[in-house]
Amino acid sequence: MFKRCFQEKVAKEEGRMNRMNNKIDGLKGTHVLAKYNEQINPKNIGNPFIEALPDRTDLETFIDVLSSSPPRDKKFNNLSSEDRLEFVQQIRPDFWLPLPTHFEKYLNLYTMIKIGYQSRNPLHAMYNRQFSIGWDEIFKAGVDENGANLAGNIQTAQSHVEIAINGFGKSQLYERMLTQLFPQVIHHSEYDGRNIPLTQVVWIKVECPYNKSVGTFCKVFYMEVDKLLGTNFYEKFGEKPGKIDKLVLNMIKVAAQINLGVLIIDEIQKIQSAYSGGKDNMIDFITQLVNTIGIPTILMGSFKALYLFKDSLANTRRGIPSGYSESISGYMLEDSWEWNEFIENLWDIQYTKKYTELTPKLKKAMYYYSLGIPDITVKLFIHCQSKCIVMGGNEQISITCIKEVAERSLRLVQSIFDRIRSGDPEAYKDLEDIKPDWVPLNGYISEVSHRIQVHGSIAEEHARILQRKDKTEVLKKLTEFAIVLVQSPSTAEELAYRVYDASKGMGDLTGMFVQIAELALQGEKSEKVAKKIKIASELPKKLRTKKVSPDMSEDDIRFVVQIGHKKELTTEEALEEKGYIREADEILSYIK
Repeated sequence: MFKRCFQEKVAKEEGRMNRMNNKIDGLKGTHVLAKYNEQINPKNIGNPFIEALPDRTDLETFIDVLSSSPPRDKKFNNLSSEDRLEFVQQIRPDFWLPLPTHFEKYLNLYTMIKIGYQSRNPLHAMYNRQFSIGWDEIFKAGVDENGANLAGNIQTAQSHVEIAINGFGKSQLYERMLTQLFPQVIHHSEYDGRNIPLTQVVWIKVECPYNKSVGTFCKVFYMEVDKLLGTNFYEKFGEKPGKIDKLVLNMIKVAAQINLGVLIIDEIQKIQSAYSGGKDNMIDFITQLVNTIGIPTILMGSFKALYLFKDSLANTRRGIPSGYSESISGYMLEDSWEWNEFIENLWDIQYTKKYTELTPKLKKAMYYYSLGIPDITVKLFIHCQSKCIVMGGNEQISITCIKEVAERSLRLVQSIFDRIRSGDPEAYKDLEDIKPDWVPLNGYISEVSHRIQVHGSIAEEHARILQRKDKTEVLKKLTEFAIVLVQSPSTAEELAYRVYDASKGMGDLTGMFVQIAELALQGEKSEKVAKKIKIASELPKKLRTKKVSPDMSEDDIRFVVQIGHKKELTTEEALEEKGYIREADEILSYIK
């Protein structure tokens, strides 16, 4: 469906770009006059800030708006090599394929903005009361045990963290959603017969300056607002020397004054603890911004940004609003729907003389040398086409071509990918942009109570690491279970390791207990047969007697399994019936 829609909608791109192109000369962003839309949710009715927002976009329109591709026409394939190389270079800035996960992020963003405005209605007395008290005073006071700020208002704002592997396209996704699906500035004048000369800035996206502090971030915020509204906040607050606290308080007042809908902070890994107002102040600042002022916030960054959350955010999680959530994304998996959809749509954009069909082997090679990272995949595809066009001949893309391009033009990332493909955690423990530091991250995830979503390759590895983290405890439990069956510590330990290694540490505990029981039973039967053969060979025929096995207790696991088999029960059912196998959750509670 996505591929069909993508191809159908690309042709409409030129008209789309003018849909919201309401510019004011000299000012940045899209400015519109308020037009109020009917609301269904009673909490949104009668709120000019919410009613002035565009209606929620459906999936088909979302694809229509965000899909883009470079110019396509069969005649382009017959142009000169120089002209075709120019078209090939156009693939990277122009190609964009919306995916289902992108639409989910849009819905989350849209809801965040609306809910954030619910506690900031300009027609309510509370709105003016907060301005009367002063936003700087409200910010400094924080919130009480009920979540109310100094004015008595309980903010409805939510916050979200978007962490992804470099080259995932998170920044580009949010820029496309914000610029093409939302106006940036809405100007109000009258609502239901009442004068409301207010400016509503729906969104501002700020990139953290490299290796700088919260204070520098505030100055960047002033500059963005000035570009958007033609104000002079940077000159008024940013150029004057002063403490970080003063810069922060002034930023709070500005954000409240412009009725900011959502603040997007990109490249948060650049905030360094070594600088004044480092990571702890940054997290405290964001928490206060959401809780006391009511401005939804989205933090975006690479895996390097996880250091911000491993310690400081876990320690301040009590102050995090209930709507807080995190999304952590790795590269696409080779057998995933997203990867297949992405590479198939990208592969259609060819400017070579002869079109190369995408075979399973070519798709596999593209994945191997790009590791499912969108940005790397696009670059690899561009370089392959360029090489074919320059070299001439039939200009068809081959596996050899992909390999040669990857090892020459993308050799820096290939050395990193080789370390990842090795599967040895020690080989890539310093690759912060590719692999997160799982040990502290897993500890953080297990402690926090808010919603965390883990996607792509990172989801699979996260589950594996969580299981391996308890390897010692799991092996201990398996050995304790096995020793009851075999009576030999060394044999019990051997069985425990054998079962654990068979699943590479990913097995369900209950299932591993069943496997141990079956192996123990098989071993016991083999041992009895061996003893009988030995006795038969050593004793004279006239002395050969039938060996009588000693009676077993009814509580003996071997007896329970044998009786169960006679009753046509499986080993697992027999042990469960006797109460020897418990639920995995109950066992895990003992481990932890």
